[in-house]
Amino acid sequence: MRSLLLPIALCAVPAAGLGTAAHAQESDIERRAESVARQPLKDVGLMRENPPEVLLDAQRAPYTLNGLRRCADYQRAIGQLDEVLGPDVDAISDTSEILPARLAEAGAKSIVNAFIPFRGLVREASGAAEADRKFRVMVAAGMARRGFLKGIARERKCPV
Repeated sequence: MRSLLLPIALCAVPAAGLGTAAHAQESDIERRAESVARQPLKDVGLMRENPPEVLLDAQRAPYTLNGLRRCADYQRAIGQLDEVLGPDVDAISDTSEILPARLAEAGAKSIVNAFIPFRGLVREASGAAEADRKFRVMVAAGMARRGFLKGIARERKCPV
């Protein structure tokens, strides 16, 4: 599997300007390359990922304040959601991701997805499509919870 990841990861790294910003993006590029390479296994139901507990909790009770009393509690809860969901919309800059990396990722996804004929039917039959739908609901709940927690924290004058 690693031999497949290296070419995908390499095509996602821009050829020029490998400064500190590029080094900071290496782990993100590797994570994306692994995700692209695993997609066919997920499509046919051979690889399932367990959803993060923080998203399951957010889906069960997105607007609860149980266990949250101090600013540190809010910061911890928001940080856990940030780890799973990525940065919130107020933390993203338009230049945070370079165009060549996004294009390389899209191209790699297209190539990998082309390996499976009738991909949509395979995903429905294997249960992968249903699992993706459930995961998207959990992500939406996580985003709602993060926004709720940020709003409450700001109202209580907590730095977030």
